[in-house]
Amino acid sequence: MSAITPTGVRSAPLARRGLSLTMRSLLLVSSAEAMDAHGAEYVEFNPAFFADGAAGLQVDIAKFSQGNVVLPGTYRSEVYLNGQWLGRESVTFIAVQGQPSAQLCLEREALQRFGIEVDSADQQTSGPRKPFDRCADIASYLPGASSQFDIGETRLDLQIPQVYLTRQARGYVDPRHWESGVDAAFVRYNANTFTTRTNGRSLDSHYVGLNTGLNLGDWHWRHNGSYSHSLGAAGYQSNATYVQRELSRWRSQLMAGEIHTPGELFDSIRLRGISLFSDDRMLPDSMTGFAPVVRGVAETNARVSVRQRGVLLSEVSVAPGHFVLDDFFPTGYGGDLSVTITEADGRQRAFIVPFAANAHLLRPGYRRYTLSVGQVDELGLRHPPKLMQATYQQGLSNLLTGYTGAMLGEDYRAQLAGAAFNTPLGALSVDLTHSSADIPRHGSRSGHSVQLRYSKNFADSGTHFTLGAYRYSTSGFLTAGDAAQLRDHALDGRDLDNVSRLRDRMDISLNQSLSHGSVYVTGSSQHYWNRSGGNLTFSAGYSGHWKNLHYTLSVQRGRDVLSGEVDQQLDLTLSLPLGSGTHTPTLTSTAYRGDHNSGERISLGGSWGEHNQLSYGLSTSRTQGSGNTQSADMKYQADYGVLSASYGHSEAYRSTSLGMTGGLVAHADGLIFAPELGDTLGIVQPPDAQGARINGNHAAHVGKHGQAVVSHLTPYRQNVVELDPKDLSVDVELKTAARNVAPRAGSVVKLQFETVSGQALLISTQREDGSPLPFGSDVFDEDGASVGIVGQGGKAFVRVSRARGKLTVKWGSTATATCWFTYNAAIAATAQNKQRLRHLNADLCQLGADLAAQPPAAERDASG
Repeated sequence: MSAITPTGVRSAPLARRGLSLTMRSLLLVSSAEAMDAHGAEYVEFNPAFFADGAAGLQVDIAKFSQGNVVLPGTYRSEVYLNGQWLGRESVTFIAVQGQPSAQLCLEREALQRFGIEVDSADQQTSGPRKPFDRCADIASYLPGASSQFDIGETRLDLQIPQVYLTRQARGYVDPRHWESGVDAAFVRYNANTFTTRTNGRSLDSHYVGLNTGLNLGDWHWRHNGSYSHSLGAAGYQSNATYVQRELSRWRSQLMAGEIHTPGELFDSIRLRGISLFSDDRMLPDSMTGFAPVVRGVAETNARVSVRQRGVLLSEVSVAPGHFVLDDFFPTGYGGDLSVTITEADGRQRAFIVPFAANAHLLRPGYRRYTLSVGQVDELGLRHPPKLMQATYQQGLSNLLTGYTGAMLGEDYRAQLAGAAFNTPLGALSVDLTHSSADIPRHGSRSGHSVQLRYSKNFADSGTHFTLGAYRYSTSGFLTAGDAAQLRDHALDGRDLDNVSRLRDRMDISLNQSLSHGSVYVTGSSQHYWNRSGGNLTFSAGYSGHWKNLHYTLSVQRGRDVLSGEVDQQLDLTLSLPLGSGTHTPTLTSTAYRGDHNSGERISLGGSWGEHNQLSYGLSTSRTQGSGNTQSADMKYQADYGVLSASYGHSEAYRSTSLGMTGGLVAHADGLIFAPELGDTLGIVQPPDAQGARINGNHAAHVGKHGQAVVSHLTPYRQNVVELDPKDLSVDVELKTAARNVAPRAGSVVKLQFETVSGQALLISTQREDGSPLPFGSDVFDEDGASVGIVGQGGKAFVRVSRARGKLTVKWGSTATATCWFTYNAAIAATAQNKQRLRHLNADLCQLGADLAAQPPAAERDASG
C-alpha cells in the first residue's frame, strides 16, 4: 500500500525501506478513511510495534504518515494519461506554505499537448468551477480529474475524464514526442564462405553482405550491397545507396539516390533519382508493409541465394532439411523473390516466391501518394531511359477505395485506373492499365493489362486465402521494365524476341490452421506471348503433431537451374524430442522422393548454454546415386555476433562452411558490437550496470563499457525498454528499470537509466547495552546522506561509497536516540563475489553521535 500526499504524490512502497509486507500490514491502523484537510489519504502506523524492549524507546515513524514529500524543483518525468504513456516531459513543483510537499504545476500548453481540452470544461460543467490555475489542484478546474507523482519512478499519472480529452486513434503517439536520436553510424554484416570438393573439382564461394548507415541530424544515409566470389567471378554489387529525410508535416519520406519505385500499382523499377512518398508508419495502427517468408528443403549442407530482379539480397548456408528465411529486407515494395538452392554436390534448384501487394483498401478519407523521378537503373541496361512515376490512392468510403497512376518516360507512357472493394466475401481490387511505347526502328506498340487481386481471412475457420494477383495482358502491352529492355535491344540491334512479354500470371497463397496442425499452399503460374510453354512453381505442406511427435508432409515444384528441367520433390519429416529437459535434443527423420533425387536422412539437434546460445545438429543420410553422407553444423550467439559452421562429406564430395553475422554502432560515446541490428536502434547507457539484460533478451546486455544496443525499435510507436537486474552486481541499484521511447524511422536514440552505485553491506551490530538496533532506524554516512535502514533482527542494510568509515544510526529526534559505529568493508565475508550480498560484523554502536551535519528531516525523507 502506498501513501498519497496532499498534492497527489505517491510515496515509494515501504518495502523499499526494508520493511516486509507482512510487518506493514500489522502496522497499519488507519488508512483511506482518514483524510487530512487537503484531501490526501492519511496513513497511521502503531508505534508500539517499534518499541525497544530494553529501554522502552520508540522509533519516530511520523514521517511515514504522509509518504515521500516532493521538494520544489523541476523533474524529468514519464507522463501517463489514463494509463497510456504519452512521453517524457519536464514537470515543475513549487513550495506551498503550510504543505509538507510541493505543488505540481501544469501549463495550459502542456495539457493541450497531452490531448486535454482545458477550455471544454466550461461547456461540460453546469455548476461553479474555478478558472484555470497552472499551480492549482487539477481537480479544481477539471472536475473528476486527479494527478499522482511517483518520485521513486519519476512518473506522473494523470487521470482525466473522457469528456475533456480530444479523440485520438488507438496507438497514437503525438509527433512532438517522436525522438530524432543522435548522430551515429552503423554497419550490419553477413559473411560466409562455402567450399565443396567433388570429383576432383573444387568450388569455393564467398559472400559478404553489408547494410550501412550514417545519421547526421535529420538526414540518414544508407547503403546496401554485397560482395560475392564464385566460380572465378568476383565483384561488389550495390543494391541501394540513398539519403533520406523525414517530412513529418506531410507524413512523408524524401529519398534521393539509388531507389526503387513502389510496387503497389505498377511493377517496381530501380531508379537513380528522387522519390517523395507518404509513410503509413506515421499513422496509428497502420500497416507497415511485409516481406514474404521463404521456405524450402535442402538435401545437403547447402547454400541458399535470394534475389529480387537480379539483385542478390541474401545468401546463407543451411543444414540439411527444412529451412525458413524471414530475416531479410526485400527492396522496394514488390517484385518476386528468386530462390536458388546450391547443394554440396553442385546441383542447383530454383523456385519463385511471389511478392505482390494485397488489395488496396484504405480507410475513408485517407490518401496515399508517391512521386518518383529519375533514370532507370535496372541491371544489364546499356541505354537506361529517364522515367517519372506518380500514383495516388484515396479511401472514398468503408466499401470503396479508388486509385490511379501514370508513368512518363523516354518513348514510354502508361496510365492506370482501378478500385478496391470491401465486400462480405473478401477484399477485391481490379484495375486497368494502358501502355504505349515507341521502339526505335520498330515502330510503336500499345496494349492493355487487366489485374485482379483478392484476399480473405476467415477468422472462424483459421483460413487466410490470397489470390495475390491474376493479370492478363494483350500482346502489345509493355511494362516500364519491358519497354526499357526492348528499347535497349533495339538501339543495339539485338533480337527483340529475347525479351519475354508476359501474357498472364496467377499467384495464389493459402494458409489453413487446423486443430492439430496447419496447411499451406503457395504457387505461381506464368505464360508468355513470345515463349512456348509456361512456368509453374509451387510449394505445399501439412504440419501437425501427435503427443510429442511432430510431422510435416510437403511437396515442392521448381526448375533445375543447369538443365532447365522441372524438378518435383516430396518430403516426409518426423520429429521427436528425446526427453523433457531444457536442453533435450530432438531426433528428426526425413524421407524425400524427387524426379532426380531420392533418399533418407536422420538428424539430431539441440541447444546448450544457460541462454541456449549454442545450437548444434548432426545428421546422416543416404542419397540415391551418391551414397551415404554425414554432416554437422553449429551456431553460437556471442555478444558481438552470431558464429556458424558446418561440415559434410560423402564418397562423392566434401564441403565446409563458416559464417558470421552481427553489427557495429559508432556514436559520440564509443563503439558497440551487437549480434544483430535493425533499422531503428536504441543505445542503453546505465552507469555501472554491466550484465543487465535488455527486455529479457540474452543476446542484448550491458557490456563492460556500460553500453548496449536495442536492436529493433518500432518507429513512431511506444517502445518499452526494460532492464533485467538479475545479473547485476549487488553494488548497483537501478533507480529506473524501464524507459519509454517513440523513435523516428531510422533513428538511433539514447536511453538513459539512472543507477546508484556503492558497496552493498548487511551489517550486524548492537548498541552498547547489548540490545539490537531498533527496527526501521535510518542510517547516515559521514556526509549526512541516507545510505540505508535497519531491518529485522537489528541488521542494517546499507550502500556505501567508501571502503571504510563511520555510520550513524538514528531512531528518534534526540541525541539519546542516536548511535554510531565504524565499518571496514574489506573484511566483509564473500567480498570477492560482487553478485552476492556481503555480510559484516561491526563494533558496538556508541551513543551520542554528532547530529550537526544531518540534513532536515523532510529533505532526508525525499532523498530516501
